[in-house]
Amino acid sequence: MKDFKTLFSLIIVISYYFEYGEGQRILSIKDFIIDTNHTIIDYSQAFQEAWKGLCEDETPNGSALVIRKNETYTLQPSTFRGPCVSSNIHIQINGKLEGPRKPIYWKNKENRSWLGFKDVEGLVINGSGVLNPHGEAWWKSVSLSKRPTTISFASCMDIVYNGLHHINSPRNHISIYGCTNATLSNLDISAPEDSPNTDGINICLSHRIQILDSSIQTGDDCVAITGGRGGSSDINITGVACGPGHGISIGSLGKDNERDDIVENVNVRSCSFTGTQNGARIKTWNGGRGLAKNILYENITLIDAGYPIIINQHYFDNKKKHYFDKSFLKESGVKVDNITFRYFEGTSSSEIPIKLDCDETENCHNITMEHINITSPTPGKNLTAYCKFADVSSSFVNIDVDCNTNEDHQPHMLSPLP
Repeated sequence: MKDFKTLFSLIIVISYYFEYGEGQRILSIKDFIIDTNHTIIDYSQAFQEAWKGLCEDETPNGSALVIRKNETYTLQPSTFRGPCVSSNIHIQINGKLEGPRKPIYWKNKENRSWLGFKDVEGLVINGSGVLNPHGEAWWKSVSLSKRPTTISFASCMDIVYNGLHHINSPRNHISIYGCTNATLSNLDISAPEDSPNTDGINICLSHRIQILDSSIQTGDDCVAITGGRGGSSDINITGVACGPGHGISIGSLGKDNERDDIVENVNVRSCSFTGTQNGARIKTWNGGRGLAKNILYENITLIDAGYPIIINQHYFDNKKKHYFDKSFLKESGVKVDNITFRYFEGTSSSEIPIKLDCDETENCHNITMEHINITSPTPGKNLTAYCKFADVSSSFVNIDVDCNTNEDHQPHMLSPLP
């Protein structure tokens, strides 16, 4: 019996260190709740006090804040700021965090995100818990510009975000802005297919970002990568199951005549698109400036994907300007160069699954297609490609991609701006 108790204690200790990290001080939100009558419906202040304890920890191993499985907390929009004394901060969410159920109950509406982390280094957020800001109440009642992101990381470094479930964001679920070295993995992100602008993960002005082994089902891009004035680079996306949604997109780039809107060195591998509006997409605005270069989409599985391969250098908001108003179609200044689509396999719901709508002045350069096998779910139905002003090299592609035979020089609007 003594040996059994010793073994049991050893298992508990090993489990403790594996889950929270050896030597970390464990904090609970309950330690920071002042109200002993348990009438609090907003725990924002308790979370700010807990963050202060994490951020100011001077011990080598830092502290861990643990939200346990049976715990549910409602928070108002909150920003957790650095720089911190500690560069080893751990937040484990196994319970549920919720936002107020209606926009009228939200405070700090000027916040661009519900939960924001800024200027933080060495942050780990993981667990099996749920983040639910009740975004469905925002979709029809509040304009896009005033809707918050669920969680944002701004000017952060060395971030790990793992295992969490996101439900119904008011806008995009996760925003990575101005960050370096971030790994997001094993996430489950979901919102209805018709929910507006509910991107899964938006990346801007960031470098060395990894997105791994996640399921993303939304009403907009599963992942969208934009450059900003400092560019985004070295982005790796592997093992993402996308759908429904608008695909994994580079861009849009060059909006509002943005200068130096650059995205380069992006690898998208071993991903799937199921019932998506698009698949592998690059989209640039007319009149902008920038670059999309060294982009690879490889080992892609398609299940009734709308437009599996798209490059669109004439992207704009057709809700504001009629598409055939030629005065609006300025010369594109965003360069598209060295783009590879390799090992695509599956079905497309579109009759034209490959669309390369490039600019007559700028063109698309060094486009490579290899081992592409896209078929219709309808047996015997032939599929075609549309290609204009693109320099394409193709091999083992079951759809003829001929950029010299399309006589229609009018650019095609491939999909409306979400």
